Amino acid sequence: MRDQEAGGEAGRRGGVIRALLGVAKLAEDGAAVGEGGASKKKAEAVDDGAERNSKAVVRVVAADMPPALQRRAFRCARDELAAMPHYPRRLEPKRLALALKKEFDTAYGSAWHCIVGTGFGSYVTHARGGFLYFSVDKVYILLFRTAVEPSPQ
Repeated sequence: MRDQEAGGEAGRRGGVIRALLGVAKLAEDGAAVGEGGASKKKAEAVDDGAERNSKAVVRVVAADMPPALQRRAFRCARDELAAMPHYPRRLEPKRLALALKKEFDTAYGSAWHCIVGTGFGSYVTHARGGFLYFSVDKVYILLFRTAVEPSPQ
């Protein structure tokens, strides 16, 4: 029991040190998506440039999406949050949700949905390879795609 506690503490300490040094980042080689499309929790320290002096922390809660699409979602969310004039004091969740939905509808076809907030519950059905639940700082974002079937007419 004591060995497990010591190992867990060392792992946390290493993660904190990597985060402070700015080396912790989401594995871009696809290691973020594990068996069956389920994602392991990862953190990424991100520099938003001149607009912000602090680092935005991106955490993947759950994912069934290719890493390239995940990175695009992270980038779009960070850019949109950085463009909000009163963020982080005042979040505009509709604006962020609309930006992500439009970005993914344009790039990958229609039927993308986005839910943004600091606290919400959801239970959704998604198309295979089209689900991402992540956070940027304290803002949680659920982005998913549903299967579109032609109407029988």
